[in-house]
Parts: sequence; structure tokens; C-alpha cells
Amino acid sequence: MQKNQVLLIVSSSLVFALTACQPPSDKTAPEADTQTTTDQSSQPLAEAKTPKELTKALVKLSEDTLKEQLICSKLEDTINTIDNKSEIENIHAVQHQLTACLPVADNTQILQWLTEYQAMYQRFLSVNSTNSINNVNSATDNRALYALMRTIEQDQKITVAQLKEVSPRVRYLVSLIRSGSDVHVRYLGEGDYEFYHDLTAMADIFIPYLPEDQAAFVQRMAKDNQEIFWFDTAIAFSFEELVERTVFWEDFIKHYPQSIFYNDAESLFNMYRYLLFFGSENTQWTDKEIRNFYDSDNKRLLLKLAKRPNNELAKNVQDFFTFMEQSDAERLTQYPIPDKDENGGEIDERNITQYQLNEALNLSSPWIATQDRNCLTGIICVDKDAQ
Repeated sequence: MQKNQVLLIVSSSLVFALTACQPPSDKTAPEADTQTTTDQSSQPLAEAKTPKELTKALVKLSEDTLKEQLICSKLEDTINTIDNKSEIENIHAVQHQLTACLPVADNTQILQWLTEYQAMYQRFLSVNSTNSINNVNSATDNRALYALMRTIEQDQKITVAQLKEVSPRVRYLVSLIRSGSDVHVRYLGEGDYEFYHDLTAMADIFIPYLPEDQAAFVQRMAKDNQEIFWFDTAIAFSFEELVERTVFWEDFIKHYPQSIFYNDAESLFNMYRYLLFFGSENTQWTDKEIRNFYDSDNKRLLLKLAKRPNNELAKNVQDFFTFMEQSDAERLTQYPIPDKDENGGEIDERNITQYQLNEALNLSSPWIATQDRNCLTGIICVDKDAQ
């Protein structure tokens, strides 16, 4: 896991590495791109020396403008036709159209293309039962696919026999990996693998044409979601990175209260903050009684957070340390255990400490706000029912 300092504003010198699957986009500012395009397309007008040459130049300029407008008006349809039967050349065609259309599009249109482009890549890399080699024995097909994906993920040699046992679509995606395209394989845990691609390369296409807050949001999402979030119900990254992400999103919602991404950023902050104190089913930062950290470095990081002035997260951390130092009797006095929980069920003795900590911190569950939105796989959040 990378452990970089939090960045709120996208640096003008930011450069993303693009591979064969996503060729480099022009990093020049949108205004400069538009001006360059205009100067080049207007050059024949300046060179025209007779009325006839001027007329031809005007006609040519009108034809080019209409052609560009037509291409851009059809771009969304072109993106939506790409699925898990398409080839990489289809994506390259979309990228070339975006290069021409992004400099002249408004923000609403750019965000729509970004959303469609993200969904396009998910379709392109998806492998499901319809890709099965014969759809007769899915269990056998799944085992063959699993074995092949494991071989690729472990950077071992792929055999001809392995390729013959999987679908043509899987073989095609494997060929992209072998050719150095922006397609890779990773293990998700619990026996699942997936094909994935470079989110920073995707973000790089759109960032030059987004306002500051949106560019900062997309950049951070691309960085955080490049790797998996969960691994067998454990948090798949370090406590230090969890702290960094939590601080970033708190700073974001303070710095950009009018951002179109404010609600998603707030949901991310609440989720990361909750995990900072409660961990997950297979990730705990302290002992069961919440009195001692398993790793002293984690305590050091939280102590540093607690010193941030006039800060909501710092106050949460201070309350957390206060709770850690309380005796059982003090906790029971301050946070008595009710007969029933909020759902009407009995509170299990194993959950008493967690219940009391929740009362001490007074944090609402982040899972309600995130149950219908997916913010953990792409460069923007999307409704889960739309995926």
C-alpha cells in the first residue's frame, strides 16, 4: 500500500502512466486544447487569397465542425455498445472520440461520459456463465478459469491445455495481458479472481476537463480503488492508509462543501472513520476489551490525529482514548446496557463493549448510506442497481 500524504488539489504536474489499453491523453489545459484546435482549423481561412479560396475554406470549416458535433452526439451510444464481446480496438476508438469531444463539452456531459466509460470497462472485462466454453458443466469451467487466473496472478507460465479449457473470451483477455495491454488479473479472496485495469489511466482522460473539486475526487478514487478494499471480510490495506483516507475525505468535505460529489465524499468519510475505531469482522486494531492496541504504531497515529485543532475527527479520537482508559464499572455507569437492542433483540455479551463504544462515539452506522451506492471499485460512485 502506498502511504502518500493527503492531496486536496490536483497538481498541475500530475502525470499518469497510460498503457496500450489506454493511450496517453493530452495533458494540456482544456482552454489551450480548444485554442490550438481552433487555430489549426482556421488556418485555411487566413491563407485564402481569393473569394473562391475563402468560400472553399468556409465550407470546409463548416463540414469539420458538423462532423465533430455529430461524432460527439453519438459518443454515448458508441460507449454503450461495448460489452464483453467487444475488442480492444473498440475502446481505442472511444478514446479517440473523447480526445476530440472533451475539450468542447460542458461539465454535465463530461460527467455523463465518465460514468458511461467506467461502466463500459466493467462490461468489457466481465466474465460470466455466458462466456463458458460450452455451458454444460459450469463447475468444471469455473475450476479451469480459477486455475488459469491463479497461474496468471502468480506470474507463472500458461500452458496450451489451460487455454483450451476456458472460453474464447477469456483467451482473448489473456492475450491482452500477454501483449502488455492495460488488463490484469487479481485475487479477491474466497476463491474469486477478476480481470481489472488501471483506474489512474482512466481518470487521466477526464481530469484535465474537470473543475478542481471533481478532479480531486476522481484522482483520489482512482488511487484508493486501484487495489481491493475487502479481503475475506478483512480490510485489505494498512491502518496508516486508513488514517490517511479518513483525513482526506474529512478535509475534502470541509474544503468543497458545494461539490457535486459532496454526499459521496461524506459517506466515504463516515465509512472510513467507522472502520478506524471499529475495524471489521476479520480486522481488529485493539483487543476485545478495547484497552490496548495490537500495534503501538497505530496508537501513535491516532494520538497525532487527536491533536488536530477544531476538528471533528480529532474529537472522536479523544473520546476513543477516554473510553479505552475507563474501567468496566465506569463504562457501565456512563453507558448502561439496555435489555434490548434497537432491533428488539438481546445484546450478546460479546457485543457489549462494541455497543458501549458506539454510544461513547455517537457515530451513526455508515452502511445505511452506502448500501445502495458503490464507491469502492471505480473513479466515481454509482448506484448499485445501475451496475
